[in-house]
Amino acid sequence: MPLITDPSRDSELRLFEGIAFAMFDREQLVHCFVTWAALLDRAARDGTRQTDVKGTYERYRWKIELIASRNYDQGETRPVVRTEQLTPR
Repeated sequence: MPLITDPSRDSELRLFEGIAFAMFDREQLVHCFVTWAALLDRAARDGTRQTDVKGTYERYRWKIELIASRNYDQGETRPVVRTEQLTPR
């Protein structure tokens, strides 16, 4: 079942690790994560500032959440979005 966006839209920047965020499977909170490398690579591909990790996250939040939801459906209990998923070659 697809995850849904946390209405609070809170996220936590973890320096040099990535960004943690939450989604929901019905009533159950699911902890998700997008790696620092995935955000840097996405910014580099777009030609935007790599130092603006939070900005890249916000621009691609819809896609990051979609990937996290797919990862969850494939069995990841704490979905992690990686470079090859956010910026495929």
